[in-house]
Amino acid sequence: MRWSKIAQGSTFYVAYLIVAVFVLGELATRAVFACEVGPRVLAYGTAWYRNVNPDEDARRDRQTWEDPEFKGRLAAHLSAEKRSDSVERHRNNQGQYTKFFPGEHKTTRDVDTGERLPVTINREGFRGAQFDRNKAPGTTRVLTLGASSTFGFYNRDHETYPHQLALALNEACPEKAFEVINFAIPHSSSGNIAALLRAEGIALQPDAITFYQGRNDSVLPDEPAGVLEKLYAVTVHRFMLVAFLDQLLVGERTSVVAASEKFEPRAERTTQYYLGNLDDVLAVSREHNVLLVVANQQATSAAPYPRAAPEREPLRGRTYAAEAAEIRKRIEHNETVTSFEYSLLIHQRLMQRLAVWAQTNQVPFVDVMSALDHDRHLLLSWVHLHPEANKVIAAELAKPLLDEFCGGR
Repeated sequence: MRWSKIAQGSTFYVAYLIVAVFVLGELATRAVFACEVGPRVLAYGTAWYRNVNPDEDARRDRQTWEDPEFKGRLAAHLSAEKRSDSVERHRNNQGQYTKFFPGEHKTTRDVDTGERLPVTINREGFRGAQFDRNKAPGTTRVLTLGASSTFGFYNRDHETYPHQLALALNEACPEKAFEVINFAIPHSSSGNIAALLRAEGIALQPDAITFYQGRNDSVLPDEPAGVLEKLYAVTVHRFMLVAFLDQLLVGERTSVVAASEKFEPRAERTTQYYLGNLDDVLAVSREHNVLLVVANQQATSAAPYPRAAPEREPLRGRTYAAEAAEIRKRIEHNETVTSFEYSLLIHQRLMQRLAVWAQTNQVPFVDVMSALDHDRHLLLSWVHLHPEANKVIAAELAKPLLDEFCGGR
């Protein structure tokens, strides 16, 4: 009996110690990231962390999925035997979008100097200077749809490509007044972007919208299958320490056999999700007589962490296609690859199909990948851009916009 009580006491002590260590680790993780990106991180996993618009998104989602035309467009992408499962998966992933709180305090940092950089969040919850919801007479308004690379991770406000795009347009066509709104929210998938456009973007009466995103979709996880997977998914979204450790593990080495077996169905499922959301964006733009311009996205297989200039140097002159070919060759030779290398091959599929989609739907297409292919050392991380790369993207996006609104200046 005595030893039983001692064992029970020891078990309780160990459990107490584990909980205490986890709580302290969670608090420390939140404190570190709050200093890194802003105090809102302290509320991670609660309703105060993300500014969610569930009512508006639910209304939009119901309208979209009750629309036979939209169902038909998505179904056209899907093979008959997989149609039901894929449509349901696409619908589930349409979910809620998030944005920043009005005037929220955010910071980022210069990758090469380490300098802390303030990030301006306007009262609409987007990056950049405040704008009037009612478009001024004579103004040509452009919304830039995307995620963190459009938002401008590791960039100053004036270094993002939406800001540079506004400068390029107004300089090339001074008789017009161009207004470019950075309409990107970090971590967004194509489904989040389509939802945000319907719920808030069209109300701003844009004349044109640009779309630059794809890498986030390439790493979207599968729906949790078992109870343990669902429980783990919940903890990742509630505890920052778990989310941080999860991110550290995303680059762990992947089984080549498993990757080879699962690649085709996963790549095709992701492609249908991506193209279905682009169909949604196109339908909205045409319904409201808005010009849609899409661009493919330059990226690398590196994990999504910032790298200083010396660490980026090996990417100089190493093209996207060459990097993808090297990964594919390693898989063919039964060598191991990381999950982010694996997902670059999915991203390549998305970008290839995006070009075909644009041509089929007669949507202006901007080849950002080619424009940056020999200067990929300007990728600060997997997709995030050096200010010089932002200038290149702005110049490329300006071309179809000038063709449309300024007679091809």
